Amino acid sequence: MLKIKYTKLAAEDLKNGYEHIFADNRSAARDVIVRIMQTLDLLALEPRIGHAGRVKGTYEFLVLNTPYIIVYMVEGNELIVVSFLHTSRRYPE
Repeated sequence: MLKIKYTKLAAEDLKNGYEHIFADNRSAARDVIVRIMQTLDLLALEPRIGHAGRVKGTYEFLVLNTPYIIVYMVEGNELIVVSFLHTSRRYPE
C-alpha cells in the first residue's frame, strides 16, 4: 500500500470543497469526504487503475457519486494527490 501525501493545492481543494458543501448540507459534506477517503485508500492499493491525466505524469480517477476527480502522481512508495478537481471547474493546461 502506498503512503498518501497531499500537495498544498490538494489540501486547499479538499477544505474548500468540504466547506462549500457543508454550508448547504452537513450530511452531504461528510458523505463526499468519506467517498473521497475510500477512493484514496483504493488508489493507494491499486494506483494504476486511474487513467493517464491531462498533465504529463499524472493520473486521474473519478470519485463515484461525487463531482470530484482525484488528480495524482505515483512516486516511489507514495501516492501524491495533486488536486481534487470539481467537474464543473476548468482544468489548467
